[in-house]
Amino acid sequence: MISITGGQVLLPDGRRVPGVVELEGERIVSVGGERTQALRGRTVDATGCTVMPGLIDLHSHLTLVPELDRSQVVSRAKVALSGARQAVRALRAGITSCRDIGGVQHVDLALRDAIASGAVPGPRLECAGQFIAITGGHAWPHIREADGEAEVRRAVREQVHAGADFIKFMASGGVGRADESEGAIQFSYPEVAAIVAEARAAGKVATAHAHPEEAIRNSVRAGVRSIEHGTHLTEELAGMMRDQGTFLVPTFAIYRGLASAGRWPELAPRAQHVFDVKVRTFAAAVERGVRWGIGTDAGSFFPPTLIADEIEIIAGLGFSPWEVISQATAGNAELWGWSDVGRLEAGAVADLVVVEGDPLQNLSDVRNVRATVARGTVYDWRVIDADPGRPLLPA
Repeated sequence: MISITGGQVLLPDGRRVPGVVELEGERIVSVGGERTQALRGRTVDATGCTVMPGLIDLHSHLTLVPELDRSQVVSRAKVALSGARQAVRALRAGITSCRDIGGVQHVDLALRDAIASGAVPGPRLECAGQFIAITGGHAWPHIREADGEAEVRRAVREQVHAGADFIKFMASGGVGRADESEGAIQFSYPEVAAIVAEARAAGKVATAHAHPEEAIRNSVRAGVRSIEHGTHLTEELAGMMRDQGTFLVPTFAIYRGLASAGRWPELAPRAQHVFDVKVRTFAAAVERGVRWGIGTDAGSFFPPTLIADEIEIIAGLGFSPWEVISQATAGNAELWGWSDVGRLEAGAVADLVVVEGDPLQNLSDVRNVRATVARGTVYDWRVIDADPGRPLLPA
């Protein structure tokens, strides 16, 4: 038994009340004002803190190895070591579940399995395997290049055979290189339809990286589960997405970061333009009933701590702290079909985060992560930092 005591608990209805959260194994046993059992097991002191559900990132890339030159092919060993490090950084940011939406050389799948088995600390992952893109397409050289309907079907089958949970393809260019344009269409409609159909035949859903109108239209028409980025959404496309239940993950923070960090001056003007356009089109999409999720694109340029920036940016677009926190937890879980995470309630997976302060009053308090609990394993960052030699995983 693990008891988290002394803090304020953020309940599924948005109330923040004094309470105790009790955990047994990988599940939450109770959430309430009093202990349900006599003191036994471990106690985590949350005095001065808010206990809330673990954050969910619907667009991450833990194995993209941001420290290495993107123009070079890197070894699987370097990818694996960097991915394990990024997984720990995600936990420290309060992230307990990720949709890892494209990795390198299928190391993302190995990382997912290592985390699930308890061999490596990290958030729960569902992974796409390699991106599928046209020859020389967006995210080259970390993609599975495929051209034509027969070849894209083969590429989908390869990801399924490797163990991918879903399929990710690049329907357009992006902002990651100076020699590309986010407005470039990178698959024809027949190719997109073949990707989605082949994924569906294997019992998988597909998701599309898509910035321009035609790429979004092709992807929604073919039946993708989600549109990633969706910069140039129109009213017509928003209506299509709403009617088909296609959700949007806008990923604001990475573009603001690229525009302002000063490290990539060749990308900054285009990143700023994409950010500005996205603000307008996202507001229009939400107004027309498009369901949306919170994802960061972390790993490609920035670490998983980008989740706090994404949350704050979306709140600045007219959403309350509770609306954004609710979306980054239960809302994201619902969009992706995770029924057992995202809420502090008895029976749910013991995924939660203890943050200093009150994020309902000061949203930036989501950055002050004191402890993360992932599937019942407690990572008390104050204790870990005080003893650098202490193993992250229990013996």
